[in-house]
Amino acid sequence: MSMPTFGLFSLMQQRHAARGNRSVFADLDDQVAMAEDLGFETAWFAEHHFSGYSLCPSPLMAAAYFAGRTSTIKLGTGVIVLPLYDPIRVMEEIAMVDLMSNGRLIVGVGGGYQPFEFERFRLNLADSAEMFMESMDIIEAGLSQEEFSYDGKHYKIPATRIAAKPVQKPLPQIAVAGMMTHDTIKQRVAREGWVPFLGNGLAPYAELTRSRETYDAIYREHGQDPAHQQTALMTYFHCTEDRALALDAAERARYSSRVSLSLRLDYGEFAEGPFMKDPPMANDFTIEQVHDNTLIGHPDEIAQKIAKAVATTRATHIAFHNQPGDLPQERVLKSMELFGAKVLPQLQRALAA
Repeated sequence: MSMPTFGLFSLMQQRHAARGNRSVFADLDDQVAMAEDLGFETAWFAEHHFSGYSLCPSPLMAAAYFAGRTSTIKLGTGVIVLPLYDPIRVMEEIAMVDLMSNGRLIVGVGGGYQPFEFERFRLNLADSAEMFMESMDIIEAGLSQEEFSYDGKHYKIPATRIAAKPVQKPLPQIAVAGMMTHDTIKQRVAREGWVPFLGNGLAPYAELTRSRETYDAIYREHGQDPAHQQTALMTYFHCTEDRALALDAAERARYSSRVSLSLRLDYGEFAEGPFMKDPPMANDFTIEQVHDNTLIGHPDEIAQKIAKAVATTRATHIAFHNQPGDLPQERVLKSMELFGAKVLPQLQRALAA
């Protein structure tokens, strides 16, 4: 079993007004710098709108900023919610960011899941899958062809040429999250080499076994060896030798998942201004269960959990969601330091065994 690569997943979450918007982005600067120093493969930037669940409305804007702040780490959009964009504009911006970063962009895309967001963009969430697929048609054609046109249900584009083409040919790596229930998208993942971006939320990694088996079957249908395909996993992470701090991080992870589900199912409530309450989920998790099911805990525990997650999901890349619920910055940076100093050496031995 080979070692996965690692990434930093930045939701840019603000739980309380007192935190201050500016400090969220100042924290991110230091975290991305440390991730690059530790040899992380990718820094991922989320996208959400209209609540403190995430302060980042544009992952491509974040990637463009960090193209000038970094030199080696890849920059991933985690993810562009394609139906919220004009596909022509987002295609041009993808090319621009890949050029600015000298080929370090990974294009993570999804269809979105929050009715609250779609309503305010004057869109229907029920159309998201169709809009996503048409947008991907347009992006791939525009970046790989000298001239293209498109005649779809949602988008109609006359013959068009795109002047700026990405460094990566024909286009950057595509990763897909949040639309894994659509069979046509799963088929396209296998056919076109897109990377599925899975997440366990607060559940055990074993819950992803069915997704893994589904993709394996689809890869075989396309004549591909599943063992040779890439898979990304996003999971909560906090490394600490203090049990009390680990449980506090688990509570913050549960807060983040509760808010996410309330926005998905459209029962979210605001506590103050744009900052969210976290009503309990129907099938909620205890703090101890969150700790046990995620990469939260002592360095020794995390090394074992990563080895187990890789064995279960065959993840080739793991993105650490490492600041849920406004974890204090000093603890976030200490967690990353501990990972490099104490988890990686154990993990190398565990995966070799």
